[in-house]
Amino acid sequence: MTRVRLAWSALPDHIRGEVESWLGSAVVGVESHEGGYSPGMAATLTAAGGERVFVKAVSTDFHERSAQLYRDEARVNAILPEGAPAPRMLWTHDDGDWVVVAFEAADGGVELPWDERSLAEVLALYDALAGVEGPPALPSVPQQLGAMTGWHTALEDGSDLSTWDPWVAQNLTALATLSAGYGDRAAGTSLVHLDARRDNMVRLRGRVLLVDWPYAAVGAPWVDLLAQLPSLVLEGAGGAAAIWSQAGVGRGVPEDDVTAVLAGLTGYFVHGSVQPPPPGIPHVRAFQRAQGEVGIAWLRQRLGR
Repeated sequence: MTRVRLAWSALPDHIRGEVESWLGSAVVGVESHEGGYSPGMAATLTAAGGERVFVKAVSTDFHERSAQLYRDEARVNAILPEGAPAPRMLWTHDDGDWVVVAFEAADGGVELPWDERSLAEVLALYDALAGVEGPPALPSVPQQLGAMTGWHTALEDGSDLSTWDPWVAQNLTALATLSAGYGDRAAGTSLVHLDARRDNMVRLRGRVLLVDWPYAAVGAPWVDLLAQLPSLVLEGAGGAAAIWSQAGVGRGVPEDDVTAVLAGLTGYFVHGSVQPPPPGIPHVRAFQRAQGEVGIAWLRQRLGR
């Protein structure tokens, strides 16, 4: 089973009317964007006047979690500082049930396969993001992510990890200890996206930018790249250690800090992968499983085990 996004044509008449009233003309073209992990509508709309905008819409009744994320996204985008690598938010509508958020339309996405140029552009994005101070109104990385207690929770609830590398079960206590202090190591003052993946990246006016900011926080500037490394590896961009060694944001970061945060993120993926799928997003567990496997492999390499 896969997630199918809500279609523009499935929106109620009054919501489509709100969008067209804001645009000033009828919508004559719709390009749905099927990537990502929300079932809400995400589409580039073309108005009769030629304007192109990217619009997201969902109702609380259709998918409550997505509606809250869209609200959070609107709130965060309203306070993103100058220089944040993000398309400009143009308009929002929230009637208590339906949430609609409109942005500048991108010129395109970051397409596969990865090549040297595309990877360099993404690493340059992180270099730029590192220089953007996080707004005080945003939570810190540990406040946003919580204690990242995947390994601890697996110990406490007896999660069935039998399908994982036996090394995981043999070292579960050590992994829990290793990740325990991740919050202090991920601290910092930079703007952090906290959900950076290729499907959350677009090209606009010759730059790679990040979209979908509901989880934004303030923290160490290298956290986003570290969190994206598993998906980069899965998409064929290269090995985790090799990509990390190329990154400007990774230079000078204490090795123990990297390993502790990696352990916390990997524990989140591993424990999450063995839980029942969340409503409306059945495919997320398989993605967590795949990312967890990359994380385990890199952890073993870093720890020499």
